[in-house]
Amino acid sequence: MNGPGRRALPVMAAALALAAVPRPALAHVGDCTPAQSYTSVGISALIGIVLFRPWRRSTMNTTAKASRWALPAVLAAIVTFGACGPESGPAAARPSTEARLEIVQPTPNQNVGPDFLLELNLIGARVLSDEESVGRALRGDEGHIHVTLDGRLISMTYGTSQEITDLAPGPHNLQAEFVATDHAPFANRVIVAVAFNVVEPGTE
Repeated sequence: MNGPGRRALPVMAAALALAAVPRPALAHVGDCTPAQSYTSVGISALIGIVLFRPWRRSTMNTTAKASRWALPAVLAAIVTFGACGPESGPAAARPSTEARLEIVQPTPNQNVGPDFLLELNLIGARVLSDEESVGRALRGDEGHIHVTLDGRLISMTYGTSQEITDLAPGPHNLQAEFVATDHAPFANRVIVAVAFNVVEPGTE
C-alpha cells in the first residue's frame, strides 16, 4: 500500500490504541496518583513510538523529522489527560450531603412475618413530599428515600416508614438510600442495608 492510504494507517492505528489503552493505563478516571500518571505516559508513549517509528529513514527535512518524534509525546499527553484529568459532567456536579440514614426495623437477622413495617431514621436532613420536590434546587439536606428489596426498587418513599407486604418465607435483603430531590444519588452516597428472615405468621 502506498500514497494516502499508507499515510492514514498510523492515524487509524493511533485511534485504535487510544480506545484500547485502559484509563489511566489501568482503569481509573479522574485524579490519578503519580504512579498511575507515569504508567499512562509510559504506555501511551511506547504505543506512539511503535506506531510512528520516528527512527526510520526518510527524505523529510529536519522540521518534519522533529515533528515525527513529537507524535509519541502528543499521544502520551492526550491519553494521560483523558485518563487523569478532572472529572466533569453530571457525576462531578452532584451535591454532597452530611445526612445519615438508619434502618430501625427490621433489625439484622430478625425474623418477621410476610407483612411488616419498615422504619427508618434520617439524621441531618429532611424528607420532602413529592409536591415539594418538583422544580426545587438540589440541597444536601433535602430529598427522599429509595427502598430496594432483594435487588429490586420497590418504592420511592416520601417518609421514614413504609408497609412491606406479601413477602415469601426465607432470607431477604433490604436496602434504603437517601437521594436528592431529582431522584439521583448524592456525591457521597447514603446507603444502609439489612438482612432479615421472613417466617410463617406466629413463628416470629
